[in-house]
Amino acid sequence: MSGETPRELYLIDGNSLVYRAFFALPESISTSKGFPTSAIFGFASMLVKLISDYGAKPTLVVWDAGMSGREEVYEEYKAGRRERPDLLAEQWPHLHPLVESFGYRNVKVSGYEADDVIATLAREAREQGIDVTVVTGDRDLFQLVEDGVRVMATGRGITDTKIYDRDAVIDRYGIPPELIPDFVGLKGDTSDNIPGVPGIGDKTASQLLQEWGDLEGVLSNIDSISGAKRKQNLTEHAEAARISKRLATSNREIEVDIDLDGIAAREPDRSALRATFREFELRAPLERLEEALGEDDAAPAERVEELVEVE
Repeated sequence: MSGETPRELYLIDGNSLVYRAFFALPESISTSKGFPTSAIFGFASMLVKLISDYGAKPTLVVWDAGMSGREEVYEEYKAGRRERPDLLAEQWPHLHPLVESFGYRNVKVSGYEADDVIATLAREAREQGIDVTVVTGDRDLFQLVEDGVRVMATGRGITDTKIYDRDAVIDRYGIPPELIPDFVGLKGDTSDNIPGVPGIGDKTASQLLQEWGDLEGVLSNIDSISGAKRKQNLTEHAEAARISKRLATSNREIEVDIDLDGIAAREPDRSALRATFREFELRAPLERLEEALGEDDAAPAERVEELVEVE
């Protein structure tokens, strides 16, 4: 990662992308022997798209290994995600080896969500002058966007993506990235079971923050806010809004022992990838991968078989 070319690091939110793939695709996708592959197919397709669009980059795939204590702040946090659907659970053991075949490293920190590990790694990378692209379906991570940090957000389907810098976040939400936790504090987040304030959606949350600056500004000026019901909800659910903001705020100070300068861009292990793609009958992703990589069958890069796991 040295030399004249800009130093880059891609941080992939593994759980977010896998869940998005699993729920975006039909459960009926399976091998000829009946093994379910919807999540594997979708996740592989996303990784292939990154290579075909941007080439091989220094990349870490980060996974959840706890809830960062958020379940102690709010017992119902992510209540719907604590038990993995059976069809996804069957596929889960094959995801880390798939990542390794791409030449990427798996990372998880015991007790912490991927969001917080990504936030910490992004901060550390910027301190070392490394540009960061976060790949996720989680809009809460827009809060990380700053100079040198952008978010590639997945959209509809599994390969539709859009890159967000600061201006793009403001264009979409009407507020800067640093106010995303305040935004979630007001509107909540049903996917993570974050309550927010009843009756306040994206548009109203954005308008309130534009007018009053941040969540505490909104809660300090309830008497000046229009609408009797809105005033009542903000008054009665003020503490829920504060808790929701806390749940949505990324922790950027986790202990993660990774040498970011030592993460090189690796060509995928073509033989391992072909074997994996053929095992799960991922014909279309394999064709796109072969097209992106070309026909060169030179010896693949050494396969990365470690999982960076911090206790």
